[in-house]
Amino acid sequence: MGSSTTISVNPGCQSHVAMVPFPFGSHPRPLLSLTTALASLAPSSHFSFLCTDQFLASLPSPLLANISFVPISDGLTDLTVPTDIVAMIGLFVKSFEKILIEGLKAAELAAGCKVSCVMTDAFLSMASNVTGEMGVKWVPVWPGGPQALLAHLHTDLIREIVGVGDEALKTYGDKSIDFVPGLSQYHSSDLPEGIIVGDVQSSFSTMLHQMAHRLPNSTVIVLNTIQGLDSTVDSFFTQKFTNYFPTGPFHLLNSTGPEPLTDPYDCLSWLDQHGPSTVAYISVGTIVTIPPSELTSLANGLATSGAPFIWSLNEKTQSLLPPGFIDKINQTGKGKIVPWAPQISVLGHTAVGVFVSHCGYNSVMESIAAGVPILCRPFFGDHMTMARAISHIWKIGIALDGMVFTEQGVVRALEVVLKGEEGRKMRDKVRELKDMVNIAVSQEGSSWDNLKRLVKIVCGC
Repeated sequence: MGSSTTISVNPGCQSHVAMVPFPFGSHPRPLLSLTTALASLAPSSHFSFLCTDQFLASLPSPLLANISFVPISDGLTDLTVPTDIVAMIGLFVKSFEKILIEGLKAAELAAGCKVSCVMTDAFLSMASNVTGEMGVKWVPVWPGGPQALLAHLHTDLIREIVGVGDEALKTYGDKSIDFVPGLSQYHSSDLPEGIIVGDVQSSFSTMLHQMAHRLPNSTVIVLNTIQGLDSTVDSFFTQKFTNYFPTGPFHLLNSTGPEPLTDPYDCLSWLDQHGPSTVAYISVGTIVTIPPSELTSLANGLATSGAPFIWSLNEKTQSLLPPGFIDKINQTGKGKIVPWAPQISVLGHTAVGVFVSHCGYNSVMESIAAGVPILCRPFFGDHMTMARAISHIWKIGIALDGMVFTEQGVVRALEVVLKGEEGRKMRDKVRELKDMVNIAVSQEGSSWDNLKRLVKIVCGC
C-alpha cells in the first residue's frame, strides 16, 4: 500500500481479513453478522471491520475477540457537509480508494499483521483496484436480493433493449424481462432504480454500473440468500462465478448465540396479550420517509380496520400523525406506536400475522425467516423488485393498490392477509420458505456448508 510503517507482528495471527460494508442504509449490519460467523469458524484469524464512526457507534460491540472495529473516513470535510444522502454517498464513493488504503493501514497496525484478504460490499467494487495493487484477494459480498444483482449485471443489455428514462418505461413498463434468465417473471417497472429509471448518471447509479463490469472479474461472489430459493438465479451465478456462495440469511449465521434482547418499549409483552397471527407489525426502515398524505392514510386505515398493530415510527414522524391519533390508540389499546422495536424478535412472535414493509431486502429475509407474510409498500432502490417477488412469484404477501398507502387500501389488504383464505395460503407458503431457511442454516445445510467453504478461501484454512 506504499507505506513504510513498521508493523509489530502478531505471531498468533494466521490470516487477516478486512470487511468493508457500504456505510449507508442497512448494509453494515448484515455484513457484521457474516463477519461474526466467519470469525467463529476461524478463531486463529483476525477480522477487521472497517466502517464510518457514525455506523460503528450504532452497531453492537463485536461478540468475538478476533474481531475489531476500525473507523474510516466518510469522505466529508469541513468544507463539504451535505445534508442530502445522495450527495454524501457521492463524496464517499469519490474518495473511497484513498479511504480504503488508509483504513487498511490502520487495521494492519491495530492487528499486528498484514491484511491477506479484503471482503467488501459489492457496491464498493472499486476496492478491486486497491487489492490488485496490494496483491491480496478481493471477495465481493452482495447483501441485497439476488434478483436485483442479476438485473444490475445485465444493465447494458436491458438498456439496449428497453431504453432509458420515463419514455422507455411507458413503452416497456408492463413487459417482462424475458431476455434475461431469472427475470422473466419481472417487469421493467420492477427493476432497481438506476438501470432504466431515476438519475442513471448519478454517482450512485454509476457506481452500480461499474460494479456490473467489475464483478465478473472476481472468481467469488457471496450472496445473502439460500440455495434453492430461485433455481434459475442459482444457475446463472453458478455459471458466472467459479465460487458462488449463497450463504444467507446472514442474520441467522451467528453461531455464538443471539445478541442480548433489548426491548425498551415492551413490545414483546404487549404482543403476549394477543392471539396467533392477529397483529400487524409496521416498519419502513430507517431511511424511508412516508409522505404526509400517506402517513395519514395509513393511520386512518389502521384505525378503521380495527386490527391490533405495533408501529415502529421515529418520534419526529410521530408528530406528523393525525391530531389525537396516538391518544386514541393508547386509550383503546388496539395499537402500540414506538420509536424503535426489536424487529427480529417481534417478527418471531406468534401474535404477528403480517409485516407492513417497504420491502428492503434485510426486512424481507427477516420476515421469511420468521414465517410472516408481507404487505408491500415499496419506495425506491430494489424495493419494487422485492415487492414483485413477494406478491407474484413467492406469493407470500400482497402489494398495496397502486403501491401507495390509502385508507381503504390498507383496510382491504389487512383484511385479506389477516382474515381471508388468501392470507392463510400466504402463511402456508411463507412457512414453507421458513422451513427451507432453517434447513439451509442448520449444521448440515447449504448455507452453513458454503460458509465453511468461504472460510477456506478468505482465511486460507
